[in-house]
Amino acid sequence: MNQPIAQLSLQISTYCEQLNEHVDSFTEVNDLIALKKELADKVARFSADEQRLSIGIMGQVKAGKSSFINALLFDGQPILPEAATPKTANLTRITYGEQPRLEVEFYEPHEWQEIEALSAGAGNHPQAKVARELVRLANDNEIDVFAELQKGDRKEFCTEDITGLLGLLNDYTGENGRYTALVKMTHLYLPDHALQGYEVVDTPGMNDPIESRTQKTRDYMSQCDVVFFLSRSSQFLDQPDMELLSQQLPGKGVKRMVLVAGQFDSAILDDGHDQDSLTATTDNLKTRLSRGAATKIHKMAAQREQIHPESAVILRQMTQPIFASTFAHGYANWSREKWTTTMLHVHGELVELARQNWNDYAFTDEDWQHIGNFQALLNAYDLARQDRKTLLQEQQDSIVPGVRQQLQERLRRLLDAVENRHRQLHKGDIRKLQDQQSACETRIRHLERILGQRIDETLHQAKHSSQKLLHEIQGSIGQYAQLNTRSGSKTEERYHTVSFHLFKPSTWFGGKTYTETVVINYEYLSPTDAIEQLRHYARSCTFEIEQGFNRLIDPDALKLSLRKTLINEIDTQSENFDPDQFRSMLINSLERLTIPVLTLDAGDMTQLISRNFKGEIKDRDAIESLRETLNQALHDVFTKLADCFRNAAGDLYQQLEQLRNSLGEKLTADIKRELDQLRQDFTNKQEQLDRYQHLIEQLTFAQREIV
Repeated sequence: MNQPIAQLSLQISTYCEQLNEHVDSFTEVNDLIALKKELADKVARFSADEQRLSIGIMGQVKAGKSSFINALLFDGQPILPEAATPKTANLTRITYGEQPRLEVEFYEPHEWQEIEALSAGAGNHPQAKVARELVRLANDNEIDVFAELQKGDRKEFCTEDITGLLGLLNDYTGENGRYTALVKMTHLYLPDHALQGYEVVDTPGMNDPIESRTQKTRDYMSQCDVVFFLSRSSQFLDQPDMELLSQQLPGKGVKRMVLVAGQFDSAILDDGHDQDSLTATTDNLKTRLSRGAATKIHKMAAQREQIHPESAVILRQMTQPIFASTFAHGYANWSREKWTTTMLHVHGELVELARQNWNDYAFTDEDWQHIGNFQALLNAYDLARQDRKTLLQEQQDSIVPGVRQQLQERLRRLLDAVENRHRQLHKGDIRKLQDQQSACETRIRHLERILGQRIDETLHQAKHSSQKLLHEIQGSIGQYAQLNTRSGSKTEERYHTVSFHLFKPSTWFGGKTYTETVVINYEYLSPTDAIEQLRHYARSCTFEIEQGFNRLIDPDALKLSLRKTLINEIDTQSENFDPDQFRSMLINSLERLTIPVLTLDAGDMTQLISRNFKGEIKDRDAIESLRETLNQALHDVFTKLADCFRNAAGDLYQQLEQLRNSLGEKLTADIKRELDQLRQDFTNKQEQLDRYQHLIEQLTFAQREIV
């Protein structure tokens, strides 16, 4: 907690302690106590957990994510065991924990049914292949799948050390683990202090057969402070990489994306034989791969521009890749004893390459640092951390002015109430107050009617505007129903036989057969694009409805309108009614009114698409079917949200109508409560006057102190 917040918290706590003895006499004291809790809740958001830096890692399974994370964050220490990066399609979160712990989340039974149906189908797309592999793995381990899934969707394991955890990881996330096929995602807690302050989100590295998990991946990515997308330099941004990026990149929310051309050492091994030096090799690779990356990334950004402009901006941050090598970083910075067997092998190959092709060139530590290029990665990481600190600091700084303003307002209302009671007790007598009560209660019936009219006007305007809002949102369906085609290619081998002698019939049945490899380009639709547009429409609808309706019935604006109306009405003098005696009390009663705020939940409406479409949709009829299904799903989303909106709005209207009908009763009850307290005070008038005078001085001093 920073110093200004700590001082303000102490200030409010002190006031609450000083005023606690008056809590039964003035309901306004409860408002101050509530402010103390509100500040505590705000401060809780900036606990250590909330200030954790989230790092997302995207990339194929073979992209070297574990070694990359270990090198980037933990100086090469094997903090993340190999089993912590599953070879299956698990989503894994890694955070600090007091002891080694593994949380495992399993598929729901209905999700496994989807996997089995996908496995049994005729499709040959990546999701179907993954589904078949999961079913095969479950069968090989002779698991009664549904019996296991019925035991619950989560398990938690604690061990004394990481060694014990690795055995569990092998069973639940290993390539051939007994329960690997059933695991949807894992959360790994490791007792290494290097992890404190960090959360690493390691995403699946293959096409996921369950759309809900793909969306969960996007949700995690949208919450990350920085996302590193790893692609092997030797196969940089190949088609599987681009498909993975398209599937996992959220429509909005990602703060920073860094494209990493990893395993740069392997690309040097591939390309170095055709170059005459290390510099020529690395320059050629960087130029060629950067040019290709820019072309591919710009194309993907253009495809997402219309529907997901935020993600298009993020994609364009990735056109300049960072070329890096975990191994080279290790060669320059770690003792040889820390090198893995694979590192030793690659090191030997690089040394031999330089000896044979670059005139017995010998690598220097500076060369390894240059190839490793981890300083560029650390700079991107540190920039994200600084962004996070700046954002947190801005959020912290915004707390103090807002809470201080609330403190001033609530102290003012309490001071008004105390001064009003002191004034009534000083100049009045109980009989006169009782006469005033009767006059005030008569006047309240008039006030109730006038204030009720204001509420009715608000309700009428809200109902009219809400229909207009729904009409506009329904009209935007056409924008989200548009699906852009993607371009793909495949290779085919074609055979043809050529006769040796065209004009000799005896040779026509002989001849030589030639094989020709042909690249066939085609266009297709992606179900992932349809699902993402559907989700984006649902989010957009939810936001527009909530924001629009909450603006129409603004609690603060309604209270202000009622307050102005009340002041105008009670300032009208009559011979039987003194407004000064009850103005403060009535205004404070209005300030305490609670007006509900509308919230909506669109739910998950994607199953209509995810259950019926997988992989690349190329057939003309299937393309038309996907477009029709998306259009139907969009209308279903709107219908559900509109129904939820109307139901919630109906509840809100009903609550406002109840407020209108009970307003007079509430005001009358407040007046009665005040007069009952005054009757009690009259029995010991001077003592109470002194007590209230002391309280007025306390509150006046408090107001000056805050300023």
